[in-house]
Amino acid sequence: MISIETMKFRTADMIGDEFPLVFWRGKGRIVASDDVSLSLLVRGLRVDLTWDRLVTTWGRILSNHTLTVDELGGGADAVGIVSLFAFLQADAVSVLDTDGLLVVDDTEGTPVHQYADMSRPTSWAPWRRKIHGD
Repeated sequence: MISIETMKFRTADMIGDEFPLVFWRGKGRIVASDDVSLSLLVRGLRVDLTWDRLVTTWGRILSNHTLTVDELGGGADAVGIVSLFAFLQADAVSVLDTDGLLVVDDTEGTPVHQYADMSRPTSWAPWRRKIHGD
């Protein structure tokens, strides 16, 4: 698993590179990256994120062992964050695309926030968001 500092360094060299989106169809693109913020293009929408927000969100996935697009609000910023983590951390996380879910592969201990039945959530395909023509 790579650190946020490594992500900062790598994204600075990836300006213009595309990555597959999780939960939505299509590709995202890294538009800008510096020490303070990261900008993504997610299906035509520019998403400006601070590294502080990404640090907090990465801490959340590490403590809970999972992260979903819906739990981050379900918008373009949520899809961008989850997709970026899935792309940059491909060796450390598994992706359940139909649920917009990332699962940390190697975990230790009990998650801070668990699902009631102590298992991964089931597919919500019938209720999947219909955003931007999906």
